[in-house]
Amino acid sequence: MIPVPLMLTLALLSATAPFATDMYLPVLPHIAGEFGVEQAVAQFTLTGFFVGMAFGQLLIGPVSDVVGRRRLLLWSAGLALVASVLAALAPGIGVLILARILQGLGGGACNVLARSVVPDLLSGSAAAKTFSVLMAIGGIAPAIAPVIGGLLAEPVGWRGIFWTLTGLHAVQLLLAFLLVPETGGKAERTGGLVRTVAGNYLTVVRMPLVWGFLLAMAFGFGALFSYISASSFVLQTVYGFSPAHYSLLFAINALGMLVATTINSRLVTRFGAVTMLRAGLLLCVGGGLILTVAALADAPWYLIVACILLATSPVGFIMGNATALATGIRRELAGSISAVMGFVQSLLGGIVSPLMGLGSQPTHTMAFGILTCGIIAAAAGFWATSRLAREAG
Repeated sequence: MIPVPLMLTLALLSATAPFATDMYLPVLPHIAGEFGVEQAVAQFTLTGFFVGMAFGQLLIGPVSDVVGRRRLLLWSAGLALVASVLAALAPGIGVLILARILQGLGGGACNVLARSVVPDLLSGSAAAKTFSVLMAIGGIAPAIAPVIGGLLAEPVGWRGIFWTLTGLHAVQLLLAFLLVPETGGKAERTGGLVRTVAGNYLTVVRMPLVWGFLLAMAFGFGALFSYISASSFVLQTVYGFSPAHYSLLFAINALGMLVATTINSRLVTRFGAVTMLRAGLLLCVGGGLILTVAALADAPWYLIVACILLATSPVGFIMGNATALATGIRRELAGSISAVMGFVQSLLGGIVSPLMGLGSQPTHTMAFGILTCGIIAAAAGFWATSRLAREAG
């Protein structure tokens, strides 16, 4: 297994970008008000982050397969730190959006590099167990980040939240410098760097199994992010909860993810990543279906919250196992595979977020989003695991 200090560092590298995604969500209306812009314009600070994160992963992952992980990790963590300072000092919405794009670039690169270190060091169930922890942290972080942001909003304001993120990025950079060894650079070079990276990408995108597990992971995240994106409208606008009570309900769902991850990490060594992935997919679809029925029936808030918990907690089974199975196909190309997975995940998050604002019934939109993403994830995941079994047999 990976040493505990290194595991904690990789966990922080996986969590910081999701924290930067959502910690400031409770103060988005304040940002729009301070700069005198519409809410839709302020929302571009979230979209810009996702775009930066997507391309940060896409650019850095395959390069790290060739030149190594450590140096790129330190530069990426440094970029995220500088961008966070720029965001805290932003004089206008344009500068804030630019800072968020740069923050996403650095955070996305750190995320993909943290994922790439795991298959460099581990394989099989050990890798799946480790990925389960990292993916869960990546899933829990956006669930608890608005809770923390909500608690900080009144005493420190939106700029204080970005200064808090600056401190987190500084700790991330220090730990990466002290604890993360060089593990990459094992892919064979077939000419110049650009040619090698392009060739590795071409190899990855031509692998159907990678796409199967990729889509299972990405749409599993999409189910979770459908809830995250719509939750403030559902719980505050529809059901009338205060920001403080909203934060508490958000924390309950984060706890559900944590419990699911703990269960997965204990059972994956016994039953294997394939079985645990399939179980998570079935539970996600079942929970999404129950939530949709409850939403259409205008169920009371406590039933809606319970159904959300039932539908989103299984994502703790899905993301880690799907990632471990995908990166285990060609371990020497783990950076390229992780980059494509991270890019699609971030891109999907950027698409889901505005879609959850459509329609006049936020609860219905959220439920349909969770169910649709769950069904697509299940179709892709069951296809990929079936094909993997045929190829192994």
